[in-house]
Amino acid sequence: FENVIGYSVYDCPGSFTMELNYPKYQDFISLYSNFCNNFRLKAFIPFDSLAHSLQNCGCISNGVSTTFLSEFLINLNKENHKKTSFGIIDPKLGTYIKQKSKIPTISNEIVTEFSRAIRLHTEKLSKNFFYREIKKAQCGIAHLYSQSKMKLDLRKTDNMIIQSNLLLEQFDKDINFFSMILREWYSWYFPELGKIIPDNYLFSLVIKFIRNKTTFSKKNHRELNILVMSEPTSKEIFEATKKSVGSAASKIDLTIVEKLCSCVILMSEFRDRLILYLHKKVDNIAPNLKALVGENLSAKLISKAGSFKNLAKYPASTVQILGSEKALFRSLKNKTKTPKFGILFNSGFISKTKFKNRGKISRFLSNKCALAIRIDYFSPLSSAFYGKKFKEQLENKFEELNRN
Repeated sequence: FENVIGYSVYDCPGSFTMELNYPKYQDFISLYSNFCNNFRLKAFIPFDSLAHSLQNCGCISNGVSTTFLSEFLINLNKENHKKTSFGIIDPKLGTYIKQKSKIPTISNEIVTEFSRAIRLHTEKLSKNFFYREIKKAQCGIAHLYSQSKMKLDLRKTDNMIIQSNLLLEQFDKDINFFSMILREWYSWYFPELGKIIPDNYLFSLVIKFIRNKTTFSKKNHRELNILVMSEPTSKEIFEATKKSVGSAASKIDLTIVEKLCSCVILMSEFRDRLILYLHKKVDNIAPNLKALVGENLSAKLISKAGSFKNLAKYPASTVQILGSEKALFRSLKNKTKTPKFGILFNSGFISKTKFKNRGKISRFLSNKCALAIRIDYFSPLSSAFYGKKFKEQLENKFEELNRN
């Protein structure tokens, strides 16, 4: 039995295995006195340090015995003159010890039940030879073990890319929705402005600046010229305020519209900062893929695959149709032609190619993407050299197909 303190071996009479069939076995073994009458601590060996404990914990979790454990069991087996077997909870670890150390081992339900009983009373048993609180020691080792298993490299964390991409998509939907409501609402008061300014962000800024069209003067017109950075546009807006056919608006209506403008402006500005953050992250993790298809497509591919590791496992054929799963299953069900591209259609190479050649350029692009992804994932060096070369080959192929 292993815990944070060390390895221990308990001796149990063979006749006690019959007690497992007893209906109230759990209540019986939960009493410390009953446990002591049937289980005897035969041997114990402590770990040298926390690092030593962590090393043994990692090996056992992988089903591998350490030299420290093997030597302990071999010495114990030599001292024991009777023919006995060692009960080990993990069958994989038991097989490993049996093959490497030639020690007889057992892994079954009886061993599992006995280990539960030992674990239940370990804290009381350890008080005699462990001066710290065992629960605190277990908590500390658990934290260290979790950190060692994670093995995070902050430059290679793709989770931030996935979350940023999802957030960016949600921001696009929200900004469009709020802008649509804002245009619809303000058009009752000043309908001409929506046709003059198509950009949602600038439209919100201008509404906040103008607010009430009846109080708009020539002095405001000069300031508006600086805001829109176009004299003809600012002049057109100024003339439209004097000739507008819109209805009058109350103060409370204008206040709500102004608040809605603030929401659109803040979300648009945060979206721009998020795009810059996403571009830096993609450049750190997948420089070759970024050089080939750009930051946005790279982020979408990683997000769709679930992780960069999963994306690196995909063959070129899967990368090619990634994002068109519904169309693929529909075509398989109806026995029609399968889709030739998914997310990669947005790359520009496919969308600008003639319809009859889109399948060829899509296969070529997905092959180069699969190579770039694996180079980025497995290479210890971060460089966009291969991505640029792949893009040159892709451009040559694109020109060749369009000429033909």
